[in-house]
Amino acid sequence: MPAGKNKWSLDKWSLEELVDFEVAVQQSPTVDPEIGRQIRSELRAGDYTDLSKRRWGFQQWLRSKKRGSGARVVAVTRFGALALLLGTFLLGVGVIRGLVTEVKGVGALNIWVMLAGTIGIQWVILMVGLVTFLLARYWIGGMGWLKDVVSSLVRRFAGKVSPDTWKSLIQGKGRQPSALGWRLTRMLQVGGVGFNLGLIAGLFGLLWFTEINFYWESSLSQFGGESLGRVTRFLAAVWGGSGLTDDQITGLKDVSGETGDENWTAFFHFIFVALLVWGLLPRLLLWGLAIWKERGVLKGLEFQDLEHRKLWRELSRVERAVSMEGMKDGVVLLDVGGLSVDVAELRPFLLQSLRVNPEKSFSVGVLDAGEEREAWEAMKAAPCGVVMLVEGWSLSPKQMIALIERIRREAGEETVLRVLVLGDGVAAPDEGDFATWQEFIDGLRDPRLECVAYKG
Repeated sequence: MPAGKNKWSLDKWSLEELVDFEVAVQQSPTVDPEIGRQIRSELRAGDYTDLSKRRWGFQQWLRSKKRGSGARVVAVTRFGALALLLGTFLLGVGVIRGLVTEVKGVGALNIWVMLAGTIGIQWVILMVGLVTFLLARYWIGGMGWLKDVVSSLVRRFAGKVSPDTWKSLIQGKGRQPSALGWRLTRMLQVGGVGFNLGLIAGLFGLLWFTEINFYWESSLSQFGGESLGRVTRFLAAVWGGSGLTDDQITGLKDVSGETGDENWTAFFHFIFVALLVWGLLPRLLLWGLAIWKERGVLKGLEFQDLEHRKLWRELSRVERAVSMEGMKDGVVLLDVGGLSVDVAELRPFLLQSLRVNPEKSFSVGVLDAGEEREAWEAMKAAPCGVVMLVEGWSLSPKQMIALIERIRREAGEETVLRVLVLGDGVAAPDEGDFATWQEFIDGLRDPRLECVAYKG
């Protein structure tokens, strides 16, 4: 490690590491005793946020595991992007060449057909893709058919990633989006970039090496000169242009080639700028957005899945997984179910094990409106959030979820919550009861919610 460099700044994750980590969690979620001791020693040496510790600790654990799946997945996505770029480039050139027809012995491009076959079809695909993505994401739970196809191909060539692990990598976990899903989006947008570059290069090559005329004659009245003028002016408005004038459109009507240099030059400038702005630019913007989103997901990994939280408990061997900054240690106690626990009996455990000081105590379900408002205000002001007191045998998932959601609404998403599980009275809970509570809390995937067993 370079001198003077904070080790906690090394917790930046890459897509390769994330894939390797998820594979390792599924295949061998164990902690070597010596590795665990080394990591815990480093964790105790610094006073940093739990998220930084968790990210760094998982990276150190990953180094002790066999790797390779991540490198293969990343390599396949890079090779696939390159193949898509080359393939779609050739496709774009082929599309332009295929639009050329021979009319009256002259090679010609129908302006209507060219606009529909280059810009029009792309926006139809974009809109259909957006709709299917939204439907797949919010109604079906998938990614859309095109990304599903690309995902299947990547997994097939990458190999050695189980279906369950691959599904979690593609769809994300809990509220955590998918970095790999955004990588696949990058691949698709690279294909779009290649297609538009092919269109531009193909059109330029045709005009440079061959004699091509443009015309817009059509037997359908709705595709007349007036409509073409509106279309060109609409497309040009994006970059501040004026499109084609009526005189220029009239001069381009016939395929005879007698269009005049000014008319031809005006359309030449228009069509190339239109392909750049309406074809290439949106793909470049979506490609950049996908890169930004992928990096954002990797930067914000919280590792709150059920398996992650179990591994972290084994790795860190501490129950207090939510730390607070500063010297204040006040916490609000929330008695769930009316246990009527003596706060004085709990105070030593709270101070020594959780390092929090119980300032106020309230009971859930027995408050009048005034006292309830006082409770929410107290939660907002408490530096260390809320400790909920529950009995080990009395887990009611619906009640707890509703209570947690209410606290989040009233006290804020940043409020730290701990569930302190008790036995009968002020005593340690049964191991089976606590395991049930722990599994339930872990399943909520809340980074600021932890479950702790009382130890007398």
